[in-house]
Amino acid sequence: MSIIIVVDAKLKEESISAAAKFFAEIVPDTRGFEGCEGVDICIDSEDTCDLVLVEKWASKEHYEKYHHWREERGDLQKIRALLDGPVSRRVLNVLDT
Repeated sequence: MSIIIVVDAKLKEESISAAAKFFAEIVPDTRGFEGCEGVDICIDSEDTCDLVLVEKWASKEHYEKYHHWREERGDLQKIRALLDGPVSRRVLNVLDT
């Protein structure tokens, strides 16, 4: 069953351009990772510090493998350094309709 991951976080104001550059560098690898069905990096139109990631994965297992890979590479630590506060993450099952 496909899943959607929604990550909501606040960027440090001084990190907005660095975050845009960093995500531009890593998103191609995410999109090419086994099981990735799509990923969008979004910034709120009224609050440019509000970052939302929307990812679609073939399964929770695919996503967990990807997340572990990013953690091992140190990418998640780099992302956390750009953030101002905690991260909210939701895992949603896509219903077959």
